[in-house]
Amino acid sequence: MSSERRTYSLEVAVQPPSVANPGTPFYPPLVARVHIYDSNGVEITGEDELSGLFAQATLYRESGSPPPLAPPDMYLLSGRLSASLDLLNEPGVPPVSGSSWSEQKGSYVMFPDLIINRAGRYRLGVSLFKVEGGAPLRSPSSAINGGAGGGTTLEEAKTNVIIVQEGGARAEQIDLATEELLEHLRSRGAIVPSPPSRC
Repeated sequence: MSSERRTYSLEVAVQPPSVANPGTPFYPPLVARVHIYDSNGVEITGEDELSGLFAQATLYRESGSPPPLAPPDMYLLSGRLSASLDLLNEPGVPPVSGSSWSEQKGSYVMFPDLIINRAGRYRLGVSLFKVEGGAPLRSPSSAINGGAGGGTTLEEAKTNVIIVQEGGARAEQIDLATEELLEHLRSRGAIVPSPPSRC
């Protein structure tokens, strides 16, 4: 693994729906992009350290201010809350003509089955962690919380507000960029949930 000093940034690439029913998985699923930069500020794939990086989803009040609601409330937010990172594209594979996503570097993490089980107004947070033994860290937020599971917190990003209410979910128009990203992830072998039935 390279000993160069790297920086990390995290962004929500696919926002969950703005309105959802309690107990119902989100569509579209929450997807976060991870960018890794070398010591010269050039974006790299970071494939040599992906095994040491993982992300965790947490649930906050509408303000997004800590502490999170879930965890520790193990009922409020369910689904797969921790996930490893995957490369957005395979290094050395030529980009697909007409697909802007096939030219992108970096990695992503998807939470395909998140469910909020009680009505309310919330934000989801995604935190990026690096386990001990990886490359040296240099990130503005690297001191946050001291990490989890023996790792170090690198970055955190929060979603827009999600209103959870009975009978509140509606079919939302998904923008073209989101649709293209989800289709790109499917083409890479990711299991992306299907849109809910409109029946």
